[in-house]
Amino acid sequence: MKIVFIEPNIEGYVLMPTMSLAVLKGFIKEKTEHKARIVDLIFHKKNWKEYLSKIIEDEKPDLVGISILSFNYSQALTIAKFIKNNFRIKILFGGVHAILSPEEVIKNEEVDIICIGEGEEVIKEILDKKLNCKNISGIWYKENGRIIKNKPRKLIENLDDLAFPDWKDFDLEKYFLINNNHLPIMASRGCPYSCTYCSNHALKKRLVGKYVRFRSVDNVIKEIELRIKQYKKNGLKYLFFYDDTFILNKDYIFEFCRKFKKNNFDKFLKWNVNVRANLVTEEIIKEMKNAGCYEVRMGVEAGNDYIRNEIYKRNMTKEQIFNAIKIIKKYGLQLRLQFIIGAPYETIDMMKESFEMSKEADSD
Repeated sequence: MKIVFIEPNIEGYVLMPTMSLAVLKGFIKEKTEHKARIVDLIFHKKNWKEYLSKIIEDEKPDLVGISILSFNYSQALTIAKFIKNNFRIKILFGGVHAILSPEEVIKNEEVDIICIGEGEEVIKEILDKKLNCKNISGIWYKENGRIIKNKPRKLIENLDDLAFPDWKDFDLEKYFLINNNHLPIMASRGCPYSCTYCSNHALKKRLVGKYVRFRSVDNVIKEIELRIKQYKKNGLKYLFFYDDTFILNKDYIFEFCRKFKKNNFDKFLKWNVNVRANLVTEEIIKEMKNAGCYEVRMGVEAGNDYIRNEIYKRNMTKEQIFNAIKIIKKYGLQLRLQFIIGAPYETIDMMKESFEMSKEADSD
């Protein structure tokens, strides 16, 4: 059978090709007998209807899958409506918004199935059973106008069982032009923290099984080796680690850095990661710098202690933040700080504290 995945970005602006769809395509290609194609609409906003129609006519898919976040949900519905008006194909919605708002998503008449967890094994089973959704855990679906709610599916425990993301359907050379030659990569899934503005704390409550999981370092190293072979000639210079908190496990970081250097990858690629101030140590930053890390991204979120810790539940002090900044600067890493403005109960004076803190931090 055949599935077409759609990146439903017909209005916004993105810097990176979509990791989740690339992983799904890689999994279907490597671990099943089925075929998958990704339709990325980011560079086809003006003619998306013609572009999408031609692909659907050529590919004749049995199923269309659309991955949704809250910001592109309305765009996804527009696309799904267009498909339903012009083709007889079942449509599946997945992604964070579908997991957290299943009742709202499934009620749309253009949506036939929703995935309420990780999609790899779910989609394989749907295709294996020729779209017969009965008893497939991890989905809700419609049958004769009724909504059937199947039980949740356990999260994939061993991430090495997944395939590497397949980027072939993305116009990487165009992405390299707008994102300064970065390719996304992900060493883990999940985050142990419960910051209130993030989807992780809500996903943890919904999903079944171990939430924070890491690929083995060797598996990540193998992927990096492949990317150098595939895309160095196209201009790849940097890896953008998508992990929520890359430095959760010190031993993992040291093993990764050692093997990255041992393979001489640092001669070809630099990389950047997300860090958390309370986990930053001199040891870790020094090790990452020596292995080719050029930038860290760190969420401060608010200069005001009450907003940061009581409203956002960041559980970190100004001292921890400035200590992390000092270490990062000592080793000459580029520092990208993130702030959120406009929290519930945040006053103008509280917002000013964020601006003052960002000035004092003197980040890049």
